[in-house]
Amino acid sequence: MRFIRYSLFSKKIKVNLDKRDDIIHLEPISDIHIGHAGFDEDLYKKRIKAICKDSNRYTFFGGDALDAITTYDKRFNPDMSLEHDIDNQRQRWQDMTQPLFDIHAKSRNEKIWGFFHGNHDYKIPQISRSYLQNTMCTPNDLTFMGSRGVMGLEIVYNKKILAQWSILFIHGSGGGKPERMMEQMKHNAYYDIFLCGHLHQKRYQPEVVYDFDWETGKTWERDIHLGNTGTFCKTLIENTDGYMDRKNEIIGSQLGTLTLSFNAEEGSINGHI
Repeated sequence: MRFIRYSLFSKKIKVNLDKRDDIIHLEPISDIHIGHAGFDEDLYKKRIKAICKDSNRYTFFGGDALDAITTYDKRFNPDMSLEHDIDNQRQRWQDMTQPLFDIHAKSRNEKIWGFFHGNHDYKIPQISRSYLQNTMCTPNDLTFMGSRGVMGLEIVYNKKILAQWSILFIHGSGGGKPERMMEQMKHNAYYDIFLCGHLHQKRYQPEVVYDFDWETGKTWERDIHLGNTGTFCKTLIENTDGYMDRKNEIIGSQLGTLTLSFNAEEGSINGHI
């Protein structure tokens, strides 16, 4: 007898293509840090507009939407924390993202695949899972995915499945570099795509792994894809004295997003940063 044990948060996502050769794009939005002095509002609005405009472009929220550092937090720094009320930060996120929520509500395919929380969420006592679900997920019809979740992407044309890919996303915690984090994500995990947030260094790295084909009886090469989803928060800000100013070594964050492009007809994925 085979016993199956489930863990994490998991979700199956079906995308119906209008044309068989349509290429769809996944552009996760992560580490926004609304309320922080380094948040680039113009860039955020630009990417939200781009996702709204392209019917074949999809997203998910990868955590740390809010900076959530208030006067009650030992990390509070008046130079860096511009908005001191968490709910005001949340409302600002709602207002800036509303055009995307409006399209998500009426889209044939689910435009926003999920909502993950990050360390600036689950480490803040005022931001419980209930708060996130009641104020950010449920009103916008978003699926709460925890801090680690798997999305199964199934691409369909004319009721026929063209391709299926599995996507692991982990917001992440601690310091380090994304290359190390992406390597750790693969440990004891077998997925097609491994994505992480948190470290604010957008990356894309394809790799080849080896699998066994039962139809041919041969070993074959299979592509996997690794990435860090980037940030909308600057590393250093003029005339401020913050956390990154006090570190001996820094790597400046190139703001923006990672995009994965899926060609279901060819069975291929390409990454762009």
